[in-house]
Amino acid sequence: MFSNSSFCKLALVIAFGIGFIPMTIPAQTPQGERRMPDMRLPGATFPAGKSFVEIPFEVEGNWMVIPVSVNGSRPLSFVLDSGASGTVLYNPTAADSLNLRITGTMPVRGAGGGGATSEVSIAENVSFNIGGIEFSGGRLAVRKSPSGSPLLAGRDGVIGRIVFATLVVEVDWEKRAVRFHDPAKYKYSGKGAVLPLTFDEGGRPYTMAAVSVTGDQKVPVKLVVDTGGSHTLSLDVGSKPEILLPEGARKTVLGRGGSGEITGHVGRIKSFEFGGQTLNDVPTNFPDESSGTAGRGGRQGNLGSGMLRRFKVVYDYSRKQMIVEPNKFVGEPFGTAMPNNVATNTAQVSPSALQDYVGRYGNKEISVRDGGLYYQRIGGRGATLRATGQDKFALNTDAQITFVRDGKGVVSEMLIEWVDRDKEQLKRELPTTSNQPTIQPRNEQALSQAEREVRKLEREWLDAYEKRDAETMNRILSDDFKLTFTSGSVQTKADILAQLKAAQDSGRPSPKFSTEDVQSRVEGDTVILTGRLMQTTERDGQTRTMQMRYTDTYANRQGRWQVIASQLTRIQPQ
Repeated sequence: MFSNSSFCKLALVIAFGIGFIPMTIPAQTPQGERRMPDMRLPGATFPAGKSFVEIPFEVEGNWMVIPVSVNGSRPLSFVLDSGASGTVLYNPTAADSLNLRITGTMPVRGAGGGGATSEVSIAENVSFNIGGIEFSGGRLAVRKSPSGSPLLAGRDGVIGRIVFATLVVEVDWEKRAVRFHDPAKYKYSGKGAVLPLTFDEGGRPYTMAAVSVTGDQKVPVKLVVDTGGSHTLSLDVGSKPEILLPEGARKTVLGRGGSGEITGHVGRIKSFEFGGQTLNDVPTNFPDESSGTAGRGGRQGNLGSGMLRRFKVVYDYSRKQMIVEPNKFVGEPFGTAMPNNVATNTAQVSPSALQDYVGRYGNKEISVRDGGLYYQRIGGRGATLRATGQDKFALNTDAQITFVRDGKGVVSEMLIEWVDRDKEQLKRELPTTSNQPTIQPRNEQALSQAEREVRKLEREWLDAYEKRDAETMNRILSDDFKLTFTSGSVQTKADILAQLKAAQDSGRPSPKFSTEDVQSRVEGDTVILTGRLMQTTERDGQTRTMQMRYTDTYANRQGRWQVIASQLTRIQPQ
């Protein structure tokens, strides 16, 4: 089941807000005794003559993604996250060009996986610009993780408290726009419900709501207000006697935190009362105690954007309040029922037509494997899609996927209609080749028969590694095959077959492989593939990802393709 991706922001909530915990703070320390690092706020200056600025935001999995310039840089993509007490950059490539003044490092611990530690670098006197509003004298944490980290899946970073605590933030999900106001000049004139806010020592906001888990009893709950949470609602089992797992809740992996997987249960509660509205049959996550967040600040859970998107919300920290007005989404059901005929309806799609859909869509990736279309949440699990109609596919029984084409007939978006949560609409990210402007994006470039055959064979080769399939490996590798590594060491076909045999005997989990930015060219009876290879390994509850640039050479010998040479160059983590 793929409902685990609905909780991918507890990865973010914890990694960038609640769960980036300095190691000097014991996990069991009472909230009031905890000491946080300096939480000073930068100064904010509006453009001359303006008291508010409005900018559009992109939506990815219920995340609000806004453009932020750092130290005068080009606009970077940041998740706007009220659950983040600091500002974090996750793109090491961008960090190299920002002229950051690193003043030290800090060990941090994220959620899940037993609390393993990592390190962030701290930059001081950083400036941020959002829509012309200049924040000066800020602090930025730079996470030392490789490009392509699954936590943010292509976004550059997370920004939270410095925005919410210095401005009035008005989020309009219908318009997909956020308006930033000068608090001294802001005056609300609508008819929304005014909800008091309280704050913890990290500056994260809390509000009150009421839940009915199974029966009619309404239980008041204190919730973190978390715009960076892609889920709808999470509740901490046992935080009040009435908060128990509902009937039918199932155990699953909810997502990933800074230290590993976050496990728990998913289910639906009977009703949720918030801002004068009652919403029924609400999908809810119930993280295990090992998540590292339960009970902090006397909280009973976390309110994510799956719920907040159903309201126009004004976050006014200066007056310790938030104001909510129901919008057109408030009456929508949570999730989309699967049509009755999906289980039996299968459409035929030619192998060449599948290339139309290949690419990255936010934190999702679509590729072709074994002659079929393959869906994968970056850093997570994947599955083969089944065609059900024109540009329509089924993801098991979890969701319907529709690919949306632009006016030129090119696939530009992917709409995922989940059965158990809100739908997602994700823009397609086409590969860019700034140093080779004449190369067309893959979906517009007609592939030859040879290129299609070799790309399919490349996937079979990676599958042979994953499945430890010596027979398939023997068929794909030529007898004179050589694999050359960055160090200059070389492996032959015999070496690789021996490695597969040893791996089979070891019983260890096999790594998973995926590719990105694949380019191909034909030279007579030879096809050369280049791209980026991701190798993901699960061990001791931790996921480790290594990235490499590759060049593979295939030759057509006696009517069949074989790989005759490969070169791998590791991409070093920053």
